[in-house]
Amino acid sequence: MAGPPSPAGGGHGHEDPARLAFFAARQLVNERVMKIYVAGLCGLIAVFVVAHWTRLACVKIARSYQGASALERPFVIVSRLARNVLVRKVPGFKSAGHALLVATYVALNAAVSFTNVDSSMGNIANRFGWMALGNLAFVVFLALKNTPLAFLTAYSYERLNCLHHVAGYLMFVYMVLHAALYTAFFQSQNRLISIFSQEEEIAAIVAGFSFLSVIFSATFLRRVWYELFYVVHITAWIMGIVTVGLHLPHIAKKTLIVTLLTASMWVLDRMIRAARVLYYSSNNQATLHPLANGGTKIVFKKAPARAEPGKHCFVWIPAIRKFETHPFTIHRTEPMEFTVKAHNGFTRDLHKYAVANPGAAVTASVDGPYGTFPDPMEFDKIVLIAGGGGATFTFGLMVNILERMNEDARKKVSFIWAVKKHENLSWFKEHLEMLKSHEHSPHIDVSLYVTRAPVSTSVAEHLHLPHLHGAHSISSGSSDGGQSPPLSPAGDDIEKGVPPISDSTQAAAITEKEMERGIETQVEHKETAGPVAITTTTTTTHPYQHAVKAGRPDLATLIREAVSTTPPNQRVLVAGCGPDPLMRVIRDTTARLIRTDGPAVELHCEQFGW
Repeated sequence: MAGPPSPAGGGHGHEDPARLAFFAARQLVNERVMKIYVAGLCGLIAVFVVAHWTRLACVKIARSYQGASALERPFVIVSRLARNVLVRKVPGFKSAGHALLVATYVALNAAVSFTNVDSSMGNIANRFGWMALGNLAFVVFLALKNTPLAFLTAYSYERLNCLHHVAGYLMFVYMVLHAALYTAFFQSQNRLISIFSQEEEIAAIVAGFSFLSVIFSATFLRRVWYELFYVVHITAWIMGIVTVGLHLPHIAKKTLIVTLLTASMWVLDRMIRAARVLYYSSNNQATLHPLANGGTKIVFKKAPARAEPGKHCFVWIPAIRKFETHPFTIHRTEPMEFTVKAHNGFTRDLHKYAVANPGAAVTASVDGPYGTFPDPMEFDKIVLIAGGGGATFTFGLMVNILERMNEDARKKVSFIWAVKKHENLSWFKEHLEMLKSHEHSPHIDVSLYVTRAPVSTSVAEHLHLPHLHGAHSISSGSSDGGQSPPLSPAGDDIEKGVPPISDSTQAAAITEKEMERGIETQVEHKETAGPVAITTTTTTTHPYQHAVKAGRPDLATLIREAVSTTPPNQRVLVAGCGPDPLMRVIRDTTARLIRTDGPAVELHCEQFGW
């Protein structure tokens, strides 16, 4: 991504054989170094591929022989000790593992940047141009919805989003350094005006501002207006990749080949997605049902192949947006259903349309399904935890489990859901009733919490809701039926994590997780901590026959109890979805329970990005 410098650092010198020889030699060095960089990235991916498939093999063998063999035991011990550390939350990252991955990636880039390059300004600028191009290709690879890594490593595109962001920022830093160093070099030779008047360099300037727009949209626009972010992000990216090709138009220098391969990956992915939308639009419709408190249920006539509760699809409803698709989590497949919380943009207009036309059937289609998560049937005990709209994932996974359980199944499931208001429970009324009436309901322990339930203590003491599977009726302390699941005395609701959101600023608090996966939970933060009142409202009449407890659950205690009561030869899956404060508790608590002398514990955090 550079003009051809002279041996000292810059200059065309096309008629000087010595300079031509220098450029040819430097080209070979850069090509060799970039092959090392690609090999390093492939090696990094290979570590995850080998670790993933080795763990799968060990699990299969252990379950076949009712325990780990002597040959497997060392791997099991090392794996658990490593995950005990790597799963924990660290500042700035979702986990120590993510921090280690990013550090390794940055270190690889730094090492390659200064391998076999002298200290002259022009040569360093040229190497940084190559690094920018290499990272550009990697950024696009990580952004592919139809990524091969979903199969090879069990990490689908949304779980690669953190590295996608880091690679994008790093690519932009390399691009800025590349441009700044060359600008300084040509200025020192009084050739800046003549260089910048060339068509290739004009294209480079346009490319620079295009990628600046990509970075700006990802950093700022995404937080305040997701739909505008998406349009700017994609438009600027297309303009950027085209002008990079115009900046480096010579096929012999190999840079144009890299640019074309990068563009081809993106175009092929888009073609696959568009073909899916076109295919599943044939004779397909979606019925829209308004729900209480800003919710909308979308019920599809036809579901795509391989659709599973817990995965997500990009939904296309031309009656709301003709040229947009939006991702939401599947929580039922027969028929396929999505539940969406109204915020700004598409979700707001969708809810308005559903309220104005309840039960309306509209033309619709989907792209997907996407997403990866551990197979719940491989575990003996499953703990599902959701905060607010995160229940779209946990109910989906719960349905996935129930659809696949046979008569002899002995799995135990703990289902924990905390919501801000009682009205939110009605969003999944049918699912809650299913958890009560299903033939495997004796294996399911359901705990429902309402984090805001202001009412007098006397009412709470006398209100005895029907309870199911060991869940106890609401009281200010203990109930006659036994001891209730632990309630945390902390002041902040588990649904809370950011300042209150007004109607005019809701989009500013919508995280990419909420936009990309439909886990669109409005979260609030109470600045003054204090004890949570264990109370409920007087208008609570729940037909679901599950006890509804006021306050927030003590998740750390609930998770510890679930794991500690599991025999060492069994496996436990802890899966959660919700706001960051909730996920932090789930992650840190579960990490401490991954021990060499206990059951095998697997953690799945359904959050967009890392």
